[in-house]
Amino acid sequence: MVSFLIFFVSVLVHLQNLVTEVQCAMYKTLAEFNGNVEDENDLENLIEQQFEVLQKALKIPHKASEARLMVSKKFLTLFRTGKLGCFILDDVPETNTVS
Repeated sequence: MVSFLIFFVSVLVHLQNLVTEVQCAMYKTLAEFNGNVEDENDLENLIEQQFEVLQKALKIPHKASEARLMVSKKFLTLFRTGKLGCFILDDVPETNTVS
C-alpha cells in the first residue's frame, strides 16, 4: 500500500511539473509576441513558436514524425481536463463599465 501511495504521489508531482512547464511555455511565447494576431502571417509564426516550445515542454522527440499531432493531443487533454487553469486562448472583448 505504501509503495502505491509513493507511486501515486510521484505521478501527481510529474503531472504538476508538466502542467507548469506547459503554462510557462505558453505564457513566454505570448509575452514575447510582438506581432499582430489579426495578421495571418504573424499568427502562423506565433503558432509555430508555440508548437516548438510545447514540444519541448511535453518532452516529445524532435524527430517524431507525428510530433505536432502528439503535441496537439497532449495540450488539448490538459486544457479539456482543466489542468491548465483558466487559460483562455481567445481574446476577451473589452467592456465599458457604467459609472
